[in-house]
Amino acid sequence: MGNFQKTWNGIKEGWNGIGRQKRASLVILLILIASTVIGLTYYTQKVEYATLFSNLEETDAGVIVNDLKTKKVKYKLEENGTTILVDKNQVDTYRIDLAVNDMLPQNSTGFEIFDTTSMMATDEDRKIMYQRAVTGELERSISALDSIETAKVLLSMPKESVFTSQEDKSKASASVVLTTSNGKIPDSSAVQGIASLIAGAVENLPKENIKIVDTKGNLLSAALEDDASLNATDMVSKYQAIKNRYEQELEEKLIDTLGPIFGTENVNVAVSADLNFDSVQKENVTYSDEPVLRSETVSASGGTIDVAGGIGTDNVVNEIIEGEGGVSSSYDRTANYELDTETTSTAKAPGSLNQLSTSIILNKTLSKAEEDQVQEIVKMTIGFAEDREDQLTVQGMEFTKGPEDVVPTTPKEIIGNTIRATLLRDWPYLAGGLGILLLLMILMMVFLRKSKDDTDDELDFEETIINTSASDLTNELEMNKMKKLKEKQEKLAKRERMERNDREAAELTEELNQAMSVKEKAAREFARDNPEASADLIKIWMRDE
Repeated sequence: MGNFQKTWNGIKEGWNGIGRQKRASLVILLILIASTVIGLTYYTQKVEYATLFSNLEETDAGVIVNDLKTKKVKYKLEENGTTILVDKNQVDTYRIDLAVNDMLPQNSTGFEIFDTTSMMATDEDRKIMYQRAVTGELERSISALDSIETAKVLLSMPKESVFTSQEDKSKASASVVLTTSNGKIPDSSAVQGIASLIAGAVENLPKENIKIVDTKGNLLSAALEDDASLNATDMVSKYQAIKNRYEQELEEKLIDTLGPIFGTENVNVAVSADLNFDSVQKENVTYSDEPVLRSETVSASGGTIDVAGGIGTDNVVNEIIEGEGGVSSSYDRTANYELDTETTSTAKAPGSLNQLSTSIILNKTLSKAEEDQVQEIVKMTIGFAEDREDQLTVQGMEFTKGPEDVVPTTPKEIIGNTIRATLLRDWPYLAGGLGILLLLMILMMVFLRKSKDDTDDELDFEETIINTSASDLTNELEMNKMKKLKEKQEKLAKRERMERNDREAAELTEELNQAMSVKEKAAREFARDNPEASADLIKIWMRDE
């Protein structure tokens, strides 16, 4: 604790020791460093999510989410938990891991179930495993079709018995739930193909025992059954499905035709078809104008006779007339005639088109020429027929857009939407950055306030000095005079000291000279009186040097 306090006091002393401009520069530098660190952290830690799986069942989604939590992989849930998003850089790797661990959603078990068969499995267990394997293989096969996303197959297999003959043996049954692409109803040929696939894979399974529905509950297998075996409700459902599919096909053709011209989002199409599902049989018989002789019988006897007769519609009766001699004679002649007939039988299949009504709305204002061109294109596309009294309406008007559909056009709107999307997506990072920035601003305010207090103290000190100087302005002239006098006195005193020092130095020099003269005189006398000792002394001095 003491070291921390000592360090903190050192920081405070260092901060108080620098100038105001240096403090401001240091604070700005710290803010720039913090902003740079926050920006780099945001862009390096930012996760771009991509779809891992969509349209999942709750059980499959739960299994995958638990695995993601275990592996500490960041994820997001959308569309009420049916869509899972993860880091786009980990999508492929994680899918491979799920495939290796046999955890892929909608993963049907096929005949690989027998790869891990236990030695203790009973015949009943093997039958159940076989049924599961067939179910899984059928689900995989049906899901491989272009118009089918997923398929769920349920099989009901009859219980075999050695006491049941082949004729009395119960039939198998199957139920199929299809998830189609974009919610489109598959055509009857696809349904027939799926039914044939299932019937061929399961023993003793007739097509009439296969029920196929979609995720919306529409009975798709009604087309497999005869009309005689359907009740009134099933018949209505069957015919309504046919009608909806026919209208949907026409709408798709119109969108495919007009979409490249005006844009798919700018075309609204509605088709209503009046179909006649009555089964009609007609027989037409035509007769020719001229009769044709079919057969003739002639009988005659002796004598002369005259024959008179007339032609009827079916045969001719001849009358016998007596001759002139009164001789009796007879003559019979029978002729059968018939008219040529032509019989034509016509059977009219149900589902004929009585009338077709089409409505086209385009998201733009059309001129008369453009409207006529669109009408001609639509007529050729849907097979418009005036003898059926078909109806066609083409209108051009701007669509009303909701707030979520409004496309920004001005730079202000684009920038506003971008900022809004960024705030919604990255608000945790922005909140953290704002928190750090707020903390730095608080510290800067504290330091600036401290600097301001120091500045105020300096200003007060300067103000005191100024006030003091102002009070002494009246004595400034006198002070200058006193200063000049003092300078003169100092100069005089300095001159006196110099003169006194010179005198003292001269006296000292004279005294030294006198002392040296006395010593020199004594030395000379000593050398004259003692020449040998003086010579020895000089030798010693020279040797020492």
